Amino acid sequence: MEQALAALGRVDPALVEDARAAWETLTGGEGPQVLTQWRLQQFCWEELARGWPEDGASRWRVAQALAGLLDELGLQRYAVLARSETTKQVLLGGEQAPDRGRMLARKAAQRSGIEPPNTEYVTWGAVMEPAEAYALESVADRLELAVAAGELLPGARGWRDSQAEITVSVLTTVDPALGGRTPYEALLDERLNRWVRGARSTTRSALLAPVSSRLREGVDAGQSSLARNLLRPLDWLLGEIAEGLVLTAAGYLPPRTVARALDELGWRDELIGPATREVDAYPVLVLRETAMRLGLARRRGARLIQTPTGRAAAADGRALWSAVAAGLIGPEHSALAVAWEVVLAILEPGDPVPEEDVRSLVQSVVTESGWRVAGRRHPSDSDTGPLFFSVLRELRWLELVEESGALLDRQLTARPAAAALFRGALRHRVLHRDVVVE
Repeated sequence: MEQALAALGRVDPALVEDARAAWETLTGGEGPQVLTQWRLQQFCWEELARGWPEDGASRWRVAQALAGLLDELGLQRYAVLARSETTKQVLLGGEQAPDRGRMLARKAAQRSGIEPPNTEYVTWGAVMEPAEAYALESVADRLELAVAAGELLPGARGWRDSQAEITVSVLTTVDPALGGRTPYEALLDERLNRWVRGARSTTRSALLAPVSSRLREGVDAGQSSLARNLLRPLDWLLGEIAEGLVLTAAGYLPPRTVARALDELGWRDELIGPATREVDAYPVLVLRETAMRLGLARRRGARLIQTPTGRAAAADGRALWSAVAAGLIGPEHSALAVAWEVVLAILEPGDPVPEEDVRSLVQSVVTESGWRVAGRRHPSDSDTGPLFFSVLRELRWLELVEESGALLDRQLTARPAAAALFRGALRHRVLHRDVVVE
């Protein structure tokens, strides 16, 4: 290293200190063997762009100094990246328009082919703990080798599918450095631990800890016919939508569809008086809104149509089950998502639970987790009650829970086979949620 710096100094003494500082930051003071393309891209397009020095021109000078050092070390491929036009645009353009600089950096990283993609196994977090960071770098290193060997050609037809296959292969292959575990297993354990202990709520941790051990194993949708039967209302609605369903002028389901829903799903007895409009048939309204929230259907002009996810779900009950598991809670960092986690974790064992106890636990967890309402006051029961009932109304009209007992002593129980779906939803939450600094 010192010889390379000395050679660089003979070309331009002013570059030496910048090159030394960049190298130490990039490698942590270690040798060239730790350098990878992913680390170099992170340094040039992320760390350098957001950090030192104080202006774009100075940052570009550091990148050029690093490129000179890489040339002296015989790492010409990496040197080309450090002094590339992309790096220049990110560092110089990002100074005047930070959002544009970040956009350029993201696009450049994606075009490189070595940026690990999100897969059905995991959505990479913006905040990572050691096991996830190790898994990400392991994937990036393998993708770099694939690109260098011509095995993966970024931009070529089908290259993203190949990239995803390589990613999954790395994640699911036993790694001796992890004591015989796969990177995915280590990442999952880490995510589960963070999920259980997060948000500073002891009540939440106590609720999630028992179910977390059951989430270490994958959850299978089972036979297609059984999945359809479990999710009967959604399966029925997708069949009604078919190639498209003309809505009313106000955007509701047509009266004939509302009538069929009440009759064929057996919901007419749930209503008082006749109901021919969706706004008068609350179960049907909830069903249609839930299908749209889950990404199974959407409005196009005056018609309700199936999304690509909805078409797959209509054709295969297992795909329907997976779509619901993925969408019930969602990835968002929100008080409503916390309420979903609490309710599903309580109901997952399959035992009857007093509705009032579930509502009270939602109140406790949301409050302990630090959520606040207008005026920065602690949420009251009147604030968290709507969160609980928002969850309950969907579970009820998707027919995933049963209610029993008198109005003031109502019990909630997961329907048979719904427990597996709840585990699937919670596991998806752990692996695909938006991870934030807590």
